[in-house]
Amino acid sequence: MKDRLTHITRRTFVGGASASLIACAAPRRTWSKTTADVIVIGAGLAGLHAASQIEKAGYKVIVLEGAARIGGRLHNLDDLPGRPDAGGIQVGASYKRFHAIADRLNVARYSPPQTGRGSLYHIGGKSLLAEQWPTADQNKLATAEKETPPDRLFFSYLKDLPKLKNIEDWMRPSHQKIDIALREYLLQRGASDEALRLINANLNGNDIAEQSALHMARSLAIFRAGSGPTTYVRGGSQRMTDAMANALRSEIILNSAVAVIEDEGDGVELGLTDGRKFGARHVICTAPFAVMRAMRIEADLPSSLRMMISQLPYTKASFAYLEARSLFWKKDGLPQTIWSDDPLLGRMFVLGEDPAMVKVWLNGKSAERVDQMDEQSAGAEIVKRIEQARPSARGQLKFLRLFSWQKNPFARGIYHHIGAGQGAALAASTRYKGARLHFAGEHLAQQSSGMEGALESAERSALYVLKKL
Repeated sequence: MKDRLTHITRRTFVGGASASLIACAAPRRTWSKTTADVIVIGAGLAGLHAASQIEKAGYKVIVLEGAARIGGRLHNLDDLPGRPDAGGIQVGASYKRFHAIADRLNVARYSPPQTGRGSLYHIGGKSLLAEQWPTADQNKLATAEKETPPDRLFFSYLKDLPKLKNIEDWMRPSHQKIDIALREYLLQRGASDEALRLINANLNGNDIAEQSALHMARSLAIFRAGSGPTTYVRGGSQRMTDAMANALRSEIILNSAVAVIEDEGDGVELGLTDGRKFGARHVICTAPFAVMRAMRIEADLPSSLRMMISQLPYTKASFAYLEARSLFWKKDGLPQTIWSDDPLLGRMFVLGEDPAMVKVWLNGKSAERVDQMDEQSAGAEIVKRIEQARPSARGQLKFLRLFSWQKNPFARGIYHHIGAGQGAALAASTRYKGARLHFAGEHLAQQSSGMEGALESAERSALYVLKKL
């Protein structure tokens, strides 16, 4: 913690006084020559990695972050018991860049304890075990589907999805034939209406009518390539971005939301929402496209990239965090996890035993619904529904808070997914290099996803900028 405070005092500025801002008093046409060689928008994984690559080459870099904190979608809720992760958590064995940086910066990882397999199903208001599901009254699936538990239905229908030989093959025109809505793909495979409903209940996305089957083909290819143990960052994933920021010499200026990006031909000028202005020879924007929709971008961008900035979907995800007075999930002999079709229960996970914490994860329309509720009323309703699904939880849960990624103005969703019919445009966007304005982030990865995807795209963008400086 001492190192972190020293770092902030030394050269992380909270939206105000910085020596580099003196340059903003210069005449308009000279900003790009006097502020920095490169400005990076965003202090998440992608922005910090890109800044590090360029800084190491000897160029002057400034990182502008719209929020009051570093980390982007690596976010630990340090005000809650156990400091739970609200963003990226799992570090895959194939995350070579992530592990290399973590090793260099002494960021510890650990293997999470085994929690056991299976879920307690709460369907149609009744709780069931997997062995009870096939003959349960709540099982309204078609005859051929009845043996499959609700949380495995989706993958049972994806087994015939074309397998990508290489992860980047999702970008090939030959695979655009599966760039159709998941709903359409599932109907083609014979999924019943009830199967579609249950699949949609806890989809890692917004809706099967919106998300592309190509997205799942890419996700499964990444999963197959990542065999090996999954680890977590000790102390929470945000400790990774803390360490990356500590290792930078460049200025990181917080509370600096960008409103305007303008390519002037000899540099790029940025206008902030508070009226401050910056300029640089090059700019790398790592903000999610959903956030960039609020920016005015004056640059010659291809139509495919413009379309992705305006339309690429981001998964809506809202979480409820609850403190447990006892380890009730160990006393009733039931699986730890709850999987429900209840729109205010979704999935319940045990976060840990010391302290005892529980998390409820809601996606898509369920996330929208809870976001519209008064927080305390939503918390009380969620506790009530957990108690209904699992009687051993009665009187054992204390609601702490909600967290919504789509309500965060610097995220607008937890991660992207390919929308139906968007594969070719997104593939073209990942290849875009730009003259002075460049882009990076998990949404622009070609071979990875999540945290590793953010690092991959940042590295590619930074290397391209270095060739032009």
